[in-house]
Amino acid sequence: MTNKRDKLNKDSGRGSLVKKTRKNLANATQTPPLAGASSSVPEEATEVAQGLRKTNHGVIFQLKLLMLFLIRGIRAGHAFRLGTEMEDIGGKFDDIIFQYEVDDGGKRQVNRYLQAKHKQDESTKITAGQLFNETEGDFSLLKYFSSYCGILSRKDDIQDCIICTNIGFNSENLLKKGIQLITVNTDDEMFKFRRHPVARYKIKIAPGHAFWGKLRQVNVEEPVTKLKRNATDNEINGFFDKFVFVVNTPNEVTLGKLLTGEVGEYYELNEADFQSDFILRNMLDWFKKKQSDFMTSEQGQQILQQGKHKLTSLRMTSVSINYQMKLQETIEFNAVAIDEMTEKLKKLLDSPNKIERIRTAFPKRTAVKVSAALKTLEKFKRDDSYLMSSSKGLKKTSASDKDALKLEHQLLVVVCKDGHAEHDSYYENLIGDNQTRLTNKKVIILCHDGVGTRDDLKFTQLSNDCMEKLLDKEVSFQGTVQTVRKLTKIGNREEVIDDNSMEELLVGKKVVNIPLHDFVPAFDEELYIEREIILPFDDTSFDELVDETDCTRDELLGKLKVTVKNNIEWFVDGREKQELWHTIKKIFEKRRQSTDSTWLDNRIPEKDLTPLEEWENRVVVVSDVAGTGKSTMLSNYYRKMRNEKPDNWIIKMDLVDHIGALRQFNSDEVDQKVEAIKFFIANIPNVRESPFAKSLLRHKLQTGDGIVVMLDGFDEIDIQCQDKCISLIEAIRLTNLNALYITTRPHLNGKLQDSLFQLAYTLRDFNQEDQINYLSGYWKKQLKVNADAEVRSIATSIVDRLSKSLKGNERSFIGIPLQCHIVADCFESQVYDIIQNGCNLDALLKDLDSNLNLDTLYKRLFKKKREIYRQEKAKVQQVDNHILHNSLEDHMECLEIYLRDLAVKTIVSDQTHIDCLLGKSNESAATIEQQHKKREEGSVCFGLLTLNRKDEFQFLHRTYAEYLMANYLYGGFRLDEDLRNKLLDEKPTRELIGSEILVGLQYQGVQLFIDFMLQEMVNHEKWHVIRGVGTDPNFNFLSRFTDFTNELYSVYIQKRSANALMVAVERYHANIYEFLCTFAELTLEKYQILELIKPLFRNLDSGMQFKSANGNLLAFFWERKLDGFQRLLGWHDGKHADYTSLIAKAIYVHAPYLSIQDPQSENDLKKQKEFFSQLLEFMLQNRSTVEKYITRWPKQYRSLFYDWHLVLTSFLRYEYYNSLLEPLVRLVLQTTSDSALVLIVDVAFQNHKDGFEQAKVEKLSSVLIEMERTDVLVQLPREMLVLAPEAFKFVYKFYQQCDRKKWLPEKESDVMTQLNTTAFQGETTAVQDILRKVSKDLNSDTPETRKMAKDIVHYMTYRCGTNPYTLTYLAAVCGQEEMFRVMLQFVNEVLPDDELQTALISKNGFLHGAFWDAKASGKIETLQLIMKAVGETMGPESQLNLVKSRRLGIVSVSSTNFNQDAWSSIDYQRQLSLSIRLITNALAKAMTENNPDGYKYFHDLIFHDERNISTLEYLDAQHLSGLMSVEGCENWMKRLLDAAIKFTEDSGSSLQDGLLSKFNNEELQCFLTAITSNIDQPSRSISVWAKLIHSSCKSNTTYSPDVKKMINYISKKLGERTIVKLILSDNGSTVEWVALRGYTKILDVMLAALPPVDQEQLRQRLANNAHQKMFEEFLSKVPIGWDRPQSYSNAVEVIRYCLKNGSKEQLSKFVNSATFVYEIQEKKFSIWNTFNDTIFSNQTPIDRHYSMKVLIEFMAEKLDVDDIKILMLHDDIGKGPFFLRLILWVGIRFARAMIDLLPANVREPVNIYLKNNGPQIIHKMFFSNGTETLLAKMRQLGRMYSINILQFYLDNGNKEQLAQFMETITSIHYVGSAKRSLWGAASLHTFTTENTINEFLGCVSEKLGKDAVKKLVLHKENNELDVVIIYALRKSWADKCIAMFAYLDDEGRDEVRHLVESLPSHTDVERYGHQLKDNWHEVDLSKIKYTHGKNTLLTETPGMGHNVETGHPLVMVG
Repeated sequence: MTNKRDKLNKDSGRGSLVKKTRKNLANATQTPPLAGASSSVPEEATEVAQGLRKTNHGVIFQLKLLMLFLIRGIRAGHAFRLGTEMEDIGGKFDDIIFQYEVDDGGKRQVNRYLQAKHKQDESTKITAGQLFNETEGDFSLLKYFSSYCGILSRKDDIQDCIICTNIGFNSENLLKKGIQLITVNTDDEMFKFRRHPVARYKIKIAPGHAFWGKLRQVNVEEPVTKLKRNATDNEINGFFDKFVFVVNTPNEVTLGKLLTGEVGEYYELNEADFQSDFILRNMLDWFKKKQSDFMTSEQGQQILQQGKHKLTSLRMTSVSINYQMKLQETIEFNAVAIDEMTEKLKKLLDSPNKIERIRTAFPKRTAVKVSAALKTLEKFKRDDSYLMSSSKGLKKTSASDKDALKLEHQLLVVVCKDGHAEHDSYYENLIGDNQTRLTNKKVIILCHDGVGTRDDLKFTQLSNDCMEKLLDKEVSFQGTVQTVRKLTKIGNREEVIDDNSMEELLVGKKVVNIPLHDFVPAFDEELYIEREIILPFDDTSFDELVDETDCTRDELLGKLKVTVKNNIEWFVDGREKQELWHTIKKIFEKRRQSTDSTWLDNRIPEKDLTPLEEWENRVVVVSDVAGTGKSTMLSNYYRKMRNEKPDNWIIKMDLVDHIGALRQFNSDEVDQKVEAIKFFIANIPNVRESPFAKSLLRHKLQTGDGIVVMLDGFDEIDIQCQDKCISLIEAIRLTNLNALYITTRPHLNGKLQDSLFQLAYTLRDFNQEDQINYLSGYWKKQLKVNADAEVRSIATSIVDRLSKSLKGNERSFIGIPLQCHIVADCFESQVYDIIQNGCNLDALLKDLDSNLNLDTLYKRLFKKKREIYRQEKAKVQQVDNHILHNSLEDHMECLEIYLRDLAVKTIVSDQTHIDCLLGKSNESAATIEQQHKKREEGSVCFGLLTLNRKDEFQFLHRTYAEYLMANYLYGGFRLDEDLRNKLLDEKPTRELIGSEILVGLQYQGVQLFIDFMLQEMVNHEKWHVIRGVGTDPNFNFLSRFTDFTNELYSVYIQKRSANALMVAVERYHANIYEFLCTFAELTLEKYQILELIKPLFRNLDSGMQFKSANGNLLAFFWERKLDGFQRLLGWHDGKHADYTSLIAKAIYVHAPYLSIQDPQSENDLKKQKEFFSQLLEFMLQNRSTVEKYITRWPKQYRSLFYDWHLVLTSFLRYEYYNSLLEPLVRLVLQTTSDSALVLIVDVAFQNHKDGFEQAKVEKLSSVLIEMERTDVLVQLPREMLVLAPEAFKFVYKFYQQCDRKKWLPEKESDVMTQLNTTAFQGETTAVQDILRKVSKDLNSDTPETRKMAKDIVHYMTYRCGTNPYTLTYLAAVCGQEEMFRVMLQFVNEVLPDDELQTALISKNGFLHGAFWDAKASGKIETLQLIMKAVGETMGPESQLNLVKSRRLGIVSVSSTNFNQDAWSSIDYQRQLSLSIRLITNALAKAMTENNPDGYKYFHDLIFHDERNISTLEYLDAQHLSGLMSVEGCENWMKRLLDAAIKFTEDSGSSLQDGLLSKFNNEELQCFLTAITSNIDQPSRSISVWAKLIHSSCKSNTTYSPDVKKMINYISKKLGERTIVKLILSDNGSTVEWVALRGYTKILDVMLAALPPVDQEQLRQRLANNAHQKMFEEFLSKVPIGWDRPQSYSNAVEVIRYCLKNGSKEQLSKFVNSATFVYEIQEKKFSIWNTFNDTIFSNQTPIDRHYSMKVLIEFMAEKLDVDDIKILMLHDDIGKGPFFLRLILWVGIRFARAMIDLLPANVREPVNIYLKNNGPQIIHKMFFSNGTETLLAKMRQLGRMYSINILQFYLDNGNKEQLAQFMETITSIHYVGSAKRSLWGAASLHTFTTENTINEFLGCVSEKLGKDAVKKLVLHKENNELDVVIIYALRKSWADKCIAMFAYLDDEGRDEVRHLVESLPSHTDVERYGHQLKDNWHEVDLSKIKYTHGKNTLLTETPGMGHNVETGHPLVMVG
């Protein structure tokens, strides 16, 4: 029998069919199919499988039977051995040998032998022939008997010998052949198959059968003797007993299926294919062994156990794979991220540690990255090469599964879902319980903790698909659905979408919801009316700032820039910023107080204040009174921004709702920016809970990527919250938001402005059209009537009526939107009745006339709300009317009490004050809560409340609360005992009302309502009775009012803070003033009343600079209380000189700025006239006081009564004031001098020519004549007298009389007398006769006659004596044209031509004065009369000579003829342009009319002086064409451009669009031809265009607007390509020249005009070539002109360009060359030091601070560290290194800020240098016998240098030097003839500010003590007036005085006070003594407080009514 194992192995080695099949199957499943199930295999594989089945199906059957015995033997619990192919043991029964132990009283081994026979054709039957076969047949009995005998010879315990086959017997055949089948009925577990029964048979053959004989012949070998013998009958019987046929068994396919089930039962699985295959494969491996070995039951169990482990392993692998797939569904990473993780894993896998950790915030996401990375490693490419499990899953794993971990996978990846991992030992126990099993095994834990490898989750790591999925994720954003893509911008998404955000967006189940922010009040979009924003800065503001700061315009532009929309961009910081800001505020306070309201016309549409793309950190402070719609405007902005840019984040916060959060805001944190972001994250709904929302908000705030913050109601929070809010705002501004909006009422805008350094905007009230639109729109919507026209008509009538019936400021009553809305609401029902029921409109209008004001309007509103509520209640409660009425009244009373209490709590923040006003309730808390809830419910229906974001009730508008509180307080003042409440009965309440509520800024709204409410009381008859009898000593005034007034006065005296009376004046509360004055008159002494109002007279000594129109006592009287002035004079009894002086000062300073207008009524006229009459009378009565006051002003302010030209103008303009002209003139003349009056008249005339027509001048003249002050009259401006011929005649006559007295008597001639008389009387014929006679007498033979005639000619030709006028002047002014011609004809005839032309142009000539005075006065008629007569009489040459007699010719009409201070910039320019236009065209007409050659002469006039070309733009088109016709268009254009180039002040000014717009296209082409033509110069040829640009640059180094206008206009008219040709006309060399010299603004203009392609080409050219040339040019400047620092006029721009564009090599060359030391004429210098000299000495137009900041920023950005060190420390000449000079020139604070911009390794050497060299530098400056030189330098350089050098000494001096500090800086030295100390030079310098003084003295106090401060403050330079603090007082430097005073101790302050009060009496001191004391009074000691031991400085801006920070923390006083 062939060994099947050998055959199988042999076939495997031959590459047989079996081998091929096995290889194919191995590739597919790694095991042969157990069940023979079909599978998807290729056709060739199928053929191979069929071959396998034909050849080896029996072997497979055998293997499966072996597996069957193995499984069932183990299941039966046998201890067995299983063998196969052991022929030496089993003979032919060697397919299966099954030996097992049986314990039946003793253990024995039982053997079963089996031969398997598998047939593919199962229809085959076993026949007798097969059994009787004597060869090797499958079923040969002889063969099997022989094997049996061999087994038997070993005496084995045989259970049976089995033939196992899948076919059955042919029973009939067997019976025929004598073979009997005996069924075996005993159980055999091995062959029991469910649903497949098998049969077991034994066979029986009778002994007599022939076959027995064959059996007996079988040789049997004796075991012992080895002798063979024949078989015995016993042996044959034994064989038939043990020989068993098992037939009809399952075939190998079915058997495989059954086995799979068996295996499934063993493993308790429904599906066990894999396990069966696994066992079969193991059996096959055992079967194939060459050496046959038994498999024991233990080994079999191991196979099954391995299968179980394999099952567990596969199950865990499957779980691992599924787990990874589930994780991968969420996120996917790109190749870069996977590669990064691969590198990390390689390191971890190579490490010796068994347990490794990857620290990650999101283990599950990192797991995806790890999974993908493992696939890239060869060892882990397959899914089952490692396990990945969650930590939670591991803990739930069964013990058997955990055991599998110890056997199988080498890598376990644990994902800690909650982020926290177990101890390492836990994981070691998982993968192995001994060191052997731990070998080559690794656990990688993904968790939060650990110090090893870190993995971060980043947006950029995601795959493209995953990115797209994330970006397409929808987010609910502020009410709209937005994608993440839209909310984030390309390029910064990785910053927004951080790991937490990705987790939320990818995994989060909820949609991210970022809701609308805060409570955004709903407003009706249909009714909303957009208004205009009033801009504080107009065209003139910057010019004023330039004048105030003594800076050039360019210098100021280096410090700040004001955008078109009035945002201030600051380029300086610290002290300098504070000083500039203080100056800006002063300017705007002047403007606010002035009568000129033209600045209010500087407006922009509301929509222009919404943020644009380019906005960065823009701050918008909106400040206006209550009800103007600030909050509604923000809501509108909010809506518009959300609609227009829904992806922008708009944060709107009502600050009142965030008081708690504001109080908790930590303003002391170092990183305020972070704190601000935290604040918003914590206080915006849902943001704190959403990582994406947090990240998005943080990113937007940090980058300015579409973020706007709106803070509403700054004025509605308490002071503590305001300070916190300001800290929050400052912190917000450290972020990069696009815009920040803050709204407030005006009383707190100063606080915001000072913090933000921005001016507040105000809203323009509704104009009449807006009012009509709102009213009609509201009524149409509410009434729902189809009568649009009628509704609008009613609205128009109401608005018109109100505009006429309301007076003064009340006219803007319904211009306030809230009040307009209330009017609409209140009169809604009346309008309905008019439309629907035909009621009369007149009744409504009459109702409006009946005292409509703020109080009555709100009364109407509350009455209407009350009535509506009552009606609604009545509908619900159907009860008896009487009962209902009483119930409703009680209910209404409860509601009103609730509303009142809520109002008080809304307005008052202090709980003690609330308790004082409302009292404390005795009810229980539960009762109070119940009542509160009940009242709340009703109050909501009342229509005045709404719910805020905290679900708390609040008023719809704060003014409702203010009205209710005011009404409550007003109840305490009512005169009727039945109506008044008891508020004033308690002293605490009286003091609270009198000293807090009627004073505090936060109560302004309440005060306003009280003022209106009191109107009813002060107009009541009972009040007039009180006032009338108040003077009666027996009158008993109400005690509560007496107590109220006494306590008010007492509190004021104690605190010296603001009091209610003065506040009423400041806020224009006339009725409060009235009742308080009445109370005061009935309670206090007169001097006590004056003491209450004395603070209103503060700041009068700044009157020459500070002009106010309101906010002062006089303006208040004039505008609100005309009888108040008389009352004031009544309090003044003349006994107190102080008050006389104060009142006189007030009148002197403020009277000119009272707004004198047409009175509304006869009564008003009478009162106004009486007011001024009393005013002037008081001033005349106290003229000595006035004179003493005004003569104290310094010389520069000696234009005494200058501002009173405004009063004079008003008195002249309005006829009813004419009677006051005489006292006004007398006042000026009696208190000052003639010159003062003349100046006033001159200024009045120049500024208000429109009001100086003939009648006005004659009125003034009449007054002077009546006062017999003709001597003053004749001093008045000549051009003014030109306008009034009658007055002029009087003046002429006066001069004639004076001349006759002086010189005419000696030469008196009847002819002269007669000539003057006839000319004066206008007798032309008589004059003509006289002149004819004189002409004849010139030829007389008589010398005397001839001489007299010549004298007459001279008299006619030139001015004589003191008379400034000639007879021709008289004739021209009086309009005597015929007489004028007669005189001209006479002169023309009698004088030779040369003498005639000389007389014509002479200043004293006969026409010069008349012509130029007429021109200057703008009297065109006179001008034309003169020109026409000259032309016709003397010829056009004479006309030309006359006009050319002054070099400026036409343009002599300049700003000198108009005082710009009196005009707005727009009006000023308009008036100036109009005058030039009229005069220029009048001259052109006169010179060209009726004269063919006229334009030739006019052409000569224009071009005789190049400045005249500026007038061309004013010429009419016909005159301009006429001019061009003289030379032809092309030549004329050349002439024009030649003149423009010579006009070096601003070459482009004459070529702006005003002139170019007059050219047609053909003329423009001529212009372009001319401008691009070349000019030949000695050295080179240059184009006109280049020359023009060069001139423009030199005249304005930064920008020429006229060049821009010219370019824009030409481009507009002729196209873009024309501009390209112009700009690049010289191949771009002009542009390069502009770039090389740093004229960046003009360069930008030129580049902007080019198309993008040309622009880019030019930029590239400049980048490639220009910077190299610039380097060469810059580096060549100093050696050529080292002693001319002006050659560096634009050096900063040049250096900036170099640094921006230079290469590394060029920059290195720059540093080396710039610091190279040259020596010329024994003087050393370097480029760098020369450049620094120029910058630091401020010889360039660029401001130092701006220049330094620009320079250092570029140095830090572009230069290497070593190069920066070289520049910073370069000092080869001994002038000190750059940074030291920086400290000395700009101060240590700014210098440090600049140095901080540099890298850290540069800052350190600087600090070391200072530390090492500071004392040596100080020694050189202060101790090397050079003090006089230093003093001279300090005086010369001035500004901040002087104080900075002392500060440097203090900061860097060593111990010995500091000990000498005081003596060094206070020692007196001679500088020339003057005595001065270093401290004196620094402290007494004009430009040394209070902040620098404060900083310096603070440092002195800290280092040297307060005694040193006192010594410095009281240091005397020369005499008593030069004591430092006295000098400051004398100069009115109040802020410096306060700064000095702050650091004195009490003893020092007393010394100063004593010094001021007891100055010695000598002339100078007497002169300044009064001023010193007044100024000392202004230095209010209450302005100095101590906070935490540090001095805090406060100053108060005049008229502002609030404190202003001056560099130190703000402390509220009083």
